[in-house]
Amino acid sequence: METIVVLAAHPDDVAACMGGTLLKLRGAARVHVLCATRGERGCPGRDMDEVAKIREAEERAACEVLGAEVTFLDRIDAEVLADAAIIARVESELERLRPAALFTLWPVDRHPDHSAVSEIARKAAGTGEARCPIVYYESALSCQVSQFHPDVYVDVTDVWDEKLRAVRCHDCQNVGDELAAFTTQQCVFRGWESGCRYAEAFKTTRPLKMEPDALLAHLAWTRKTYPRF
Repeated sequence: METIVVLAAHPDDVAACMGGTLLKLRGAARVHVLCATRGERGCPGRDMDEVAKIREAEERAACEVLGAEVTFLDRIDAEVLADAAIIARVESELERLRPAALFTLWPVDRHPDHSAVSEIARKAAGTGEARCPIVYYESALSCQVSQFHPDVYVDVTDVWDEKLRAVRCHDCQNVGDELAAFTTQQCVFRGWESGCRYAEAFKTTRPLKMEPDALLAHLAWTRKTYPRF
């Protein structure tokens, strides 16, 4: 069974941005999440150490729903930099896990942690034993992102309720069910682009292998199909 690694900036990134895809890969791939921070600044006005504990627990609960393992890289929310230490840490994890692909945030993103994590992924996965293909996912707040033109869509309609269950594990970020609403809006739009009800979108950096047993090949299609009304 192949392994995939997802590099995220904050504890809610994975469930909101590509949780449906991970649910559809259950039984087909081992999934390991590397989360750069514990989202300490995600609840303004509250003690950062307290928030870190809450958000770590929420991420572990969400990853349990998604069937993923998670490792925290111990950086501070809003202070992530693509420095030598964290690049070496991610390289070490990639060498250990030997993933078929590394998923990470799209680089052209106004959140500095997101763009930094994307740079870390590019540098860590670019050489040596850690080398592997990178697949980009978009932030759940698509207004932060520009120049993201997906070439792969995954229909997540059949796992939608489970995806929302994972998103709602992040209770402190889902006040008034807003995180679930943003996620739904984005996946409805990507579904409209690709001809299904709900979809998650990705941008690849290498041609996608389409052999029947290749990772994602049985989930994805690569041409936009606009529904007729």
